[in-house]
Amino acid sequence: MSPETLTLDELVFEVRRSDRRRTLEVSVGRQGELRVYAPALTGTDELAAWVGRKLLWVHQKLALKQDMATPAMPPDFATGEVFSYLGRSYRLKLVDRQRRALDFDGDSFLLRREARERAAQHFRAWYRRHGLPWVRDRIELLAPRVGASPREVVVRDLGYRWGSCSRSGRIAIHWKTLQLPVRLIDYVIVHELAHLAEARHSGEFWARVERALPDWAERREELAGIAGSYLRVGEPRG
Repeated sequence: MSPETLTLDELVFEVRRSDRRRTLEVSVGRQGELRVYAPALTGTDELAAWVGRKLLWVHQKLALKQDMATPAMPPDFATGEVFSYLGRSYRLKLVDRQRRALDFDGDSFLLRREARERAAQHFRAWYRRHGLPWVRDRIELLAPRVGASPREVVVRDLGYRWGSCSRSGRIAIHWKTLQLPVRLIDYVIVHELAHLAEARHSGEFWARVERALPDWAERREELAGIAGSYLRVGEPRG
């Protein structure tokens, strides 16, 4: 039996119904696959109208995935190249001598010249090392507003995801997220904190997000609109 589908704006969504589900949800998969999850008795017209209101978000998600998947010229790691941290841009300087392969003096990134060949790895390690305590501090600030706290916090590579949470209570933040402005990182953190209490994007989930960030919708739209191009500015690759 062929799966049920819904076509809107030249996009084809696979519809998955369940007797146990009480809310509607749309998802964009890693490869761009589109799915709508719905209660078993949801009418086709109601489903189409609801998905129609989500089309802007869906198109933004698809555009972001395409942009991030598009091959980009890797950085040269040359003096003057720009890298971002917490929404601010900092130039790179090659230096002949310093203790660490990559350092940061508050104004510039400093890369030891002989370490240039492995610069991408050094940048990833730097974001993880410096990002983790910063993320922990932000979570300590935001968790009481959401009403949920993680058991563990990590910073690592998450593919296309800004953040994730596990059933065990661990929150993971992508190291690339640390390049974004603080207001957008806060949205990512709050989103994952809310998931600790509510697995799905239910009314209670969004109520928790709104208690922490009343302008969450504006932040989400801003994140979807700028993220792809923002993360490609001086993005460490390799």
